[in-house]
Amino acid sequence: MNNRKFLVTATLCVTAAMGLAACGGNKDGENKKADAAASTPAASPSPKATEKPDPFAGLTADQIADKALDTTKAVDSLKVKGSKKADGELMQFDVAITQKGDCGGTLHSGGSSADIRVVGKAAYVKGDEKYYQEMGEEDGTSAEEAAGIAELFKGRWIKIPEDESDPDDLAAMCDVDTHLELADRSKTGLAKGEDADVDGKKAAVLTKKAGAETFTYYVAKDGEPYLLKFTSEGGKEPESVQFADFNASLTVEAPPADQVLDPAKLGG
Repeated sequence: MNNRKFLVTATLCVTAAMGLAACGGNKDGENKKADAAASTPAASPSPKATEKPDPFAGLTADQIADKALDTTKAVDSLKVKGSKKADGELMQFDVAITQKGDCGGTLHSGGSSADIRVVGKAAYVKGDEKYYQEMGEEDGTSAEEAAGIAELFKGRWIKIPEDESDPDDLAAMCDVDTHLELADRSKTGLAKGEDADVDGKKAAVLTKKAGAETFTYYVAKDGEPYLLKFTSEGGKEPESVQFADFNASLTVEAPPADQVLDPAKLGG
């Protein structure tokens, strides 16, 4: 396989990742290991302390969830970390989204990982050795050839061709609404639970059970009512997403030009 075709295959796999399309040689055993590693730290019951006025007094659980989602969607910047699973494929992610809509972070799937940066309309990916090997196997390249290409690309960023990728896939990575989509769809019929701590922040807990699936919202009780964490457990496509650094000063820059490979400039 020529280098340009391999580069395009590798970069398109990343743009599909936010939709959780299966890419690469993920194995059941790897999924199980990743499942265990992906679960974010469980929120612990909040210790009893001097009681403060309840900021959500008089509000139903559904109204609190609405308020949290609206407040979180209105931020200029934030960090998102968590895991999602679809079609048997587990994706872990840790990204920062800036005021300008740029974003950067890391994706993990099937034992491989890739760094991602989206700056303006340009998107870049830098995969580890296993990532490129899996992309080669997926595209019919021999293991020996894939290993050679992985060594060639080691430490290099690949620019995703604009004319060969779906802009919506790229936008999803940098879109707060996309990360909140399941929480938004599941925000009715909630009940209040015991308060909990999420990374040291006191949170109101809202839950709903729908069949085998349980949805849980953790909403900040101090300061702005941000959604600190959302989980979906027990269903076929579990999800755990945690939000932090709301309105923080975040910057994502394009990789240095001498570290970038652009498939559009390669022949073949």
